[in-house]
Amino acid sequence: MTTYKFLASDSASAMEEVVKKLGPDALIVSTSKRGNKVEIEATNSFSRQQNQKDIRDNFSDVLHSKIDFLREKQRNRIYSRTSNEFDASNSGNSLINQNQSSEMVKLQGQIKHLQNMLSGMVITDEKGLNEKTGNSISLKLRQLEFSPEIVSALKPAYDGLNIDRGLSAFVKAFADRITCDEIQDIFKSQVIFVIGPSGAGKTTLSAKLAARIMEENKQVKPTLVSTESQVVNRRDDLAYYSKLLNIPKLNYRIDQNCKSFTSICAGQKIVDLSLIAEESKYLVQNVREQLGATKVTTVLCLPSGSSRQLLTSQINKYKDFQPIIAFTKVDECQLYAREMCVLASKNVKVGFMTGSKTILSSLALAESNVLATHLDTYITDELNDE
Repeated sequence: MTTYKFLASDSASAMEEVVKKLGPDALIVSTSKRGNKVEIEATNSFSRQQNQKDIRDNFSDVLHSKIDFLREKQRNRIYSRTSNEFDASNSGNSLINQNQSSEMVKLQGQIKHLQNMLSGMVITDEKGLNEKTGNSISLKLRQLEFSPEIVSALKPAYDGLNIDRGLSAFVKAFADRITCDEIQDIFKSQVIFVIGPSGAGKTTLSAKLAARIMEENKQVKPTLVSTESQVVNRRDDLAYYSKLLNIPKLNYRIDQNCKSFTSICAGQKIVDLSLIAEESKYLVQNVREQLGATKVTTVLCLPSGSSRQLLTSQINKYKDFQPIIAFTKVDECQLYAREMCVLASKNVKVGFMTGSKTILSSLALAESNVLATHLDTYITDELNDE
């Protein structure tokens, strides 16, 4: 096992160096005093034959002993400040009060910093947890790969609850945060653009959206619109779907003037944007400007199981259009916490989930209760696998 030593003026500073170099999963091997400084020996690689519990207990003890020390120091400062305030009131000297207040703010900051450092770390072996953490829900959520930012932001929802009720409260708050409140309004849009990476299922999703609109209102027959920047020899699935649903289908070339596109927008259109990102953005922006943003909806089609990098990249590309997320292929791959945390951090909403090649009645609206049920199932499955 390779270990590293970190020397600093205090434990908090030494721990910062540990996390900076070895990451939040670092294990503390030992801690000791070196004159007026603190030395921490840590590692990020270890053999499973080692006594992991002792190592984690040592790590927990280092943090909690520092927190306890700072709290004791804070209590002493409060007592000292009270005495000094009494003396100052008699002497008229306010400088002491200012110095004591500054010290108090500094101590409180150090305590909060250490607590945040602890709550942001993932401890994989619960047997190594120190009971004094009092933060088991946060740690459990981090083990389930919910991001520390989201776990912290939603803490008011589960703080003070037991583990079962706390997880349920978190799930409800999280689902509320990432679901679209007025999802039904999307079906009233004059133009619905379906965008996303190649192979995400945009064409099939376009057909499913058309089918859902017709289920909502049998008097409406939306038009499916295919787009391309050049003539290519490929299977025209959109034409097949238009025949299946008995609705019109149009072809639009990006080299045509965007004004000609708006001229064909009488009636509702669902546009399968099979273009490169820049061409898609150009067309969407122009149509939004000409028709008005309220009449245009952008649906970002993303396959379940996508990496955080792909999700972040796609959301950043189209964020100016406030896209509604549609997760496809949920029958092929689980929707993981890390994916949905990207949406929460980017403040985008999930509108649809689908996982079937069937066109009719196969598009689920991602309402809060639906997503909460999905998350409950995900958490239960993950906990059962432990």
